[in-house]
Formats: sequence, C-alpha cells, structure tokens
Amino acid sequence: MVKLAANLSFFFKERPFIQRFGAARAMGFRAVEFMFPGDGGYFNEARAVRAELEEHSLTQALLNSPAGDWDAGERGLGGLPERESDWKASIEHGLRFAQDISCTKMHVMAGLESRGATEDLFVERLEWATRLATDAGVTLCVEPLNPTDFPGYLVPDVATALRVLERVDAPDWCRLQLDLYHVAMVEGTADLDGAIRRLLPHAAHVQLANPPGRNEPGTGTIDFPPLLALLDELGYDGWVGCEYKPSTPTTEDSLAWAKGGGWL
Repeated sequence: MVKLAANLSFFFKERPFIQRFGAARAMGFRAVEFMFPGDGGYFNEARAVRAELEEHSLTQALLNSPAGDWDAGERGLGGLPERESDWKASIEHGLRFAQDISCTKMHVMAGLESRGATEDLFVERLEWATRLATDAGVTLCVEPLNPTDFPGYLVPDVATALRVLERVDAPDWCRLQLDLYHVAMVEGTADLDGAIRRLLPHAAHVQLANPPGRNEPGTGTIDFPPLLALLDELGYDGWVGCEYKPSTPTTEDSLAWAKGGGWL
C-alpha cells in the first residue's frame, strides 16, 4: 500500500507550526514533509523538529533547501548569477538541517529566468551540490514547476528537468521530484498513468494535488486511486507527499479520501 506523507506547509495551518507534527500523527500519518528550514518564519531549529519527529514516531520524507527571499519573489537560487555565496550557504544549511533530522531527500529550486537564472549555471551548481549531498547521504531533487503557478520558473516541465538531470549525471544522488499536480498542469490528465510509467524510474519522491485548484483528491480533474494503485503495482516504496491546499474548513475534513481508501 502506498504510504502518504503530510505536507506541513499546507496542512493544519490554523495551528502553530510546531504543533502540526502531532496533528499529522493523530490523523494516521507516519511521515511529514515541509518546504524550508525555518518555514514561514516559525523557527530555524533542527532540534525542535527532531524532537517532534521522535515524540510522534514520524519520518521526515522531504524538505527544501532555502530558496532565497521568497517574499520578494525569489523562487530558488540554483541558476541565479551573482548569488554564489548565497547558493552555497543555502545548500550547506539545508544539508546540515536534513542530517540533523535524518531526512534523506532535499528539493533544490532553480530560480526564475526573469531574474537571470540559466540552465548551464544550475547544472554547474547542482554538480557541486551533489558532491556535498553524496557525502551527507542526501538525495537532491529537481522538480518541474508549472508556468501557471510559477511563471518564468527555470524548470517549467518534465522535459527540462530530465535534461538537467542527464547533464548532472548523478542518478543515485540527483533525481526527479515527481509532483503529479505540476505534470497534469503542463501535460494534461489524459495519460497520467503513462507519465507515471515513464517518469517513475527517474523519481526519488512523489507528490500529489488535484488541479485546477491544487486541492485534495476528489475535488478536481484527476482520479487518484488508480494512480496510487499503479505506483504500488510498479513497486514504488517511497512516500507520496500530500502537497495540497485543503478545500474544506479543516485539514482533517480534507482527508476523507485517504481514510476511505485505506491509505491512512
């Protein structure tokens, strides 16, 4: 059975961040993910996260390396020129945080073309970061982000992501982050099963949300139960991150699909 992880940057937002770990465990999750160390300005203490993970018997499935000044519109540093020192600091900090909380996967964001991000520079920097990540035992993830939600993002589609990964050429330590929402927003929903079969061999982590509103399964255009069954059939043994915006008054209400399907 496919294993679900709660994305704490999207879930239980009515609670202080540090309380969301316990809320996730209470709903039956055994793993969590969130975006950045210091997510939302709540804290920047790995020991606080580790304490919550240990208290509630949770695995940290994924985090992001710091992605620059999010409030000012930055969406990653990987391909941005003249940000070398900030880039290196973000990777070093992210890897330390990941090691401190025993997280083995870290998403690295590329930046916006409108701010000067280039693929050549992103590849060069990923090659450097992968060497550090290998020593830390952390797999780096490259995720295509669709141009509707992330206009101008350097990696807007799967084809670009796969080209970057091929150029980096570290298949054990730099891999695809397969978010079915972003794939559907770019490629449509008609052949998501084919997309999964094609892309899963490249993927280190899978996420879901339902277009067009990035809400929970059952509210949009994707029929998720057959896709989750396909992941299971294909032998995917990683976590599937629930990175969606609950359309219901509470996160708990939005999880009826997972409870009903036996995934929680």
